[in-house]
Parts: sequence; C-alpha cells; structure tokens
Amino acid sequence: MATEGLNALKISDDKKKYIMDMLHPVLEEMVAETIHKMPKDPVPFMLEWLEKKKASEEDKLLSPEEKERLTKENEELLVKVNKIKGQVQEAAKMASEAQAAEEEEEEEDDEDDEPPPGWEVDQSNKARTSVSAEAYGEWNAKKAFVPPVLVKNEEQKTRLKACLTKSFLFSELDATDLSIVIGAMREVTAAADERIINQGDNGDFLFVIESGTLDCSIKMADSSEKVVKKCEAGDVFGELALLYNCPRAAPL
Repeated sequence: MATEGLNALKISDDKKKYIMDMLHPVLEEMVAETIHKMPKDPVPFMLEWLEKKKASEEDKLLSPEEKERLTKENEELLVKVNKIKGQVQEAAKMASEAQAAEEEEEEEDDEDDEPPPGWEVDQSNKARTSVSAEAYGEWNAKKAFVPPVLVKNEEQKTRLKACLTKSFLFSELDATDLSIVIGAMREVTAAADERIINQGDNGDFLFVIESGTLDCSIKMADSSEKVVKKCEAGDVFGELALLYNCPRAAPL
C-alpha cells in the first residue's frame, strides 16, 4: 500500500527511490517503537529516538581503537565531574558551617550585652550610688561637667584613635567627641598572664584593647574558672559595670 501511494505522487523516480531506501526504513522503525512505548507526548520521544539512532549509526563507523579511546575519555570526564561535584558539596558544607558559626557568635554577643547577674542588687554599700532626684540651689550649685584631660603626645593620640574606631561603642563618634574620649584615656600596659580585673570588684572605668588577646572567664561552682570569650584588638571590656552601676561580672 505504501508503494501504491508513493506511485500516485507526482515526483521524480530519484525521490521515490530515496523515500523507499532511506526514509521508509527509519520511519517504519521509529513509528513501530513509538507505538510500542505509547508515550504521552510522541514528539519528544521520537526526537530522542532519532538522536539515539544517529549515535548508534555513528558508533558503527568507529574503529575498535577509536571506541576504546572515547570510552577512556568518557571515564576520565566522569571522574572529573564526580570530583567537581564533591568539591561543590564540600564548599556548600563549609559555607553552611561558617554561617552557623557566625549566627552562634552573634547569639553569644547578644548574651554578652545582657546585664550581668546581680546588677539589680542594692549597691548602697559601694563607693558609687544612684540618685533619682536632687535639689540644687546656691548652697548646692550644679557644676558643668569638665572631662579629664591626660597629656599625650601625637603618637599616642594616633594609636588611641586607630584603636577606638575599631570598637562599636566609639566608631560613630564625631571628631570632637572622639577627641574628648581620647583625652580622658590613660594607656595601661599589661604583662602576659596578668589579671586585669577581678569578678566582684567595683567598676569605674572600661578598657579598649589596642593589641593582644585576653581571656574572659566566669567562676564555676567549684571555684574554677572557665574561659567563655576571647577579647582581641578593638574589643571593649568592663563597660557593663559602668552601664549598670554594678560590680565586675567576670575576671579577665
């Protein structure tokens, strides 16, 4: 029937021969496979079938040596792909761990900002007290606050400025306020393993670290000390006692 239909077409004998010899075998095989599989969408199925058919025909033209070479190249490519996939997974894992560590550090910083234990306890027996109201008159005139000024050379001022601008407490100060803070600061040099502050002491000043690393500890129930944080250059410590008018919360 296919030949009879073909003879009815008004085309040259060369084209009829091409259809019968070249197209008909391929189309017949493709249609038979499509009917056998019955895909929901036959068009993608037939396109994929033609790609496989083409690859199969090209494969027949290869010599055994060429087949072996291509097989080896494919295996090497597969190894490289798996290696790259592993590197990507490892990088993703490291990024996830770094993000988790950063979030944990932020949580620890938030905890550090909380008032230390016992800050609400009455401090009436301490050197400094809080006053809710005070009357002023000629006998008790309120004097303007005059910040202390400790003499420093330009090299000391430059170092203090570089150190303070690393701290979140002072980084947003304008030039005038920063100059006042620098003028009131005093340089203290600490030796290795020296205790800077003791838990429970009165706190009337804070520290800004210019260089070095300090261990911030807490006292445990058995009187031992546990390091909970490391303070480094640019960090501020001792500010909680000033902010909440309470004793030092931890030794350092």
